[in-house]
Amino acid sequence: MIGIPKKLTFRSEGLKRLVVKLPCMKCGIEGYTQAAHMNLGKGGAIKASDAALAALCRDRVGVRGCHSLLDQGGKLPKAERRAFEFEMVAKTYIALAELGLLKAVS
Repeated sequence: MIGIPKKLTFRSEGLKRLVVKLPCMKCGIEGYTQAAHMNLGKGGAIKASDAALAALCRDRVGVRGCHSLLDQGGKLPKAERRAFEFEMVAKTYIALAELGLLKAVS
């Protein structure tokens, strides 16, 4: 029997710790941020890559967070949700770079 190698998925606890320091990229609230994975390339036993993280807020008392609205809200058609995810990931990386938290390796 020939096994199929499991796809390696990028993981970075350090990157996740940086992302949660940012305000929510959708609503701007501070102090409630989670590192939200883009829903791309996951399914079954395949986990989403930490390379595609967005800073989105979590639920809090009486308020549904932007992270859960994206993941469980079901209000956006798939194409619009995908565009929103790409926008939030891009804004997250731009914020990290502008704050000097993300450095390029030369």
